[in-house]
Amino acid sequence: MLKDFIEILLQCVSFTGIGILSGVVLLSLALGALCWIACSYYTRLWNKRFHVKLRHHLLCGIAALLTVIFTVLFYTVGNLEFIVNEMIDSWNEKLVENAQWHTQTYTIAFYAVKEQYPGEFRDVPEPGRKNSYIPFNNNSMIQTCVETYVNEACANFSTMHPLLDKMLSVRSGISEEKITKDIQDYFRTRKNVYPLNRAIVIAARHIRESLLEQSPKTVWKTRLILAALFLAVQLIPFGTIGYCAYKDLKPGGTL
Repeated sequence: MLKDFIEILLQCVSFTGIGILSGVVLLSLALGALCWIACSYYTRLWNKRFHVKLRHHLLCGIAALLTVIFTVLFYTVGNLEFIVNEMIDSWNEKLVENAQWHTQTYTIAFYAVKEQYPGEFRDVPEPGRKNSYIPFNNNSMIQTCVETYVNEACANFSTMHPLLDKMLSVRSGISEEKITKDIQDYFRTRKNVYPLNRAIVIAARHIRESLLEQSPKTVWKTRLILAALFLAVQLIPFGTIGYCAYKDLKPGGTL
């Protein structure tokens, strides 16, 4: 999940225009400088004779660097909607070419349909055997098969992008009406076998709609996570220097 989070943040930065990013970087450098000053002098509030040394300035530099990084990330997270779109397209393309996923999903779909219609599977080869197939003798059988593929596709997205799944509550539940409509739309103009790759398209459409609908909420959620991480990490340099200033108040306690 951490890898997913870092990947999303880096893509948000790379998606920002050079001109805008340059302005944000300049602003972040200014805030970083202010942070360095604040980190160097805030201990004077209770210990006016405390002076930061080189090792303390190194901690101030860390605090300033964190401020620069946080400011850039905080702004560029606004590109999340575009990044989500690109991630879905990339996932879609990879899943279509994923032979292992297709083999596993075919097996799951085969037995899901067979469980409901065992009489239709007489003399039908099992998965893994030559000429194995899923008989589509009625629309209900197609519906069950496609629904299995759609749910497995959604589950795959959740595995590949766990952070988005957690933050945006993407779930595999897609209404039967949407699947039925796609099947009917397909056969309205065609007579051949329904291509199961269309199930991936249905899943991608469902995920896209779900994510984009929640994207405004996702932006502030991501910014909230960044703010929490920023404050937690800033406690290290500020806390260390504060502790040094406190120890310096004691006789012989200069650090």
